[in-house]
Amino acid sequence: MEWSLLPPLSMLRAFEAAARLGGYSAAGRELNVTHAAVAQQVRALEQRLGVALMRREGRAVRPSPEGRTLAEGLGAGLETMRGALGELMRDAAARPVRVTLTPSFAAAWLAPRIGGFALAHPEVELVLNPTSAVVDLARSEDDVAIRFGPGSWPGLEATPLVRSAVVVVAAPSLLGGREIASPEQLLEMPWIQEAGSHEWRVWLAARGVTIPPQKRDILHAPGFIALQALRAGNGVGMTARVWVAEDIAAGRLTPLFDDANGGEGGGGGEGDTGYHLVRRPGAMRPGVAAFVAWLERETRAPQAWPV
Repeated sequence: MEWSLLPPLSMLRAFEAAARLGGYSAAGRELNVTHAAVAQQVRALEQRLGVALMRREGRAVRPSPEGRTLAEGLGAGLETMRGALGELMRDAAARPVRVTLTPSFAAAWLAPRIGGFALAHPEVELVLNPTSAVVDLARSEDDVAIRFGPGSWPGLEATPLVRSAVVVVAAPSLLGGREIASPEQLLEMPWIQEAGSHEWRVWLAARGVTIPPQKRDILHAPGFIALQALRAGNGVGMTARVWVAEDIAAGRLTPLFDDANGGEGGGGGEGDTGYHLVRRPGAMRPGVAAFVAWLERETRAPQAWPV
């Protein structure tokens, strides 16, 4: 029998409950509807099948012989469905929530706060995957991603967490009073960049600067290590301004090119660039929904970000 010819599940559930419980009122209580609604569904099913399924016996209603046969089959089928769905839901609840995110975000913002999520949701197992690579959420096991960019990733939903321009910085000890007036001068200095990232090349190319193949004084390191190396004066680097705002304000780092200020070759402002929570469209497992709600709440809290 083709699926399109089958009666609606609401009719089948109403009849199965009435036959099993011996009445419309009891079935209505189980299904959280009125007894009249159950009776209406059963009559509609009888009309659709052309068979009397329930018979009145005094003040009670009982299934007919045809009704008993159908009720037995429906009961077995519904129990199989309940078992399969229950197992699936238990498995989904037991699976850890997997988050892919940049090492900078993981070390500088999430790590100091993640204990709050664990206290609020001890039932959720969390797996963090710090990486500069852009993970394909359509093919990976990761549930959500925290990405830096303009907030537009085809086929995915992106929620802004914090806006931040890109800034090129160096420690005063590295500069030694030297003024950097053009991007070309950056080629004369050692660089520090986040491992796996190519923003430096893109940034320079957009300003007409090509990196010579003989340049080797480049340190590739995870984001949190790169930030520490920048503060120690080991090179010049590019990062989201939000991570070095306090260093700039305290004079520990000097902004050489700041897109937020529309400097030479700058982007003219932050726009929608920044960190976003990215996920596949559709319903979320309870653990994923709990992490997403917590993250959105925390990132909007006062003093969540340096100014």
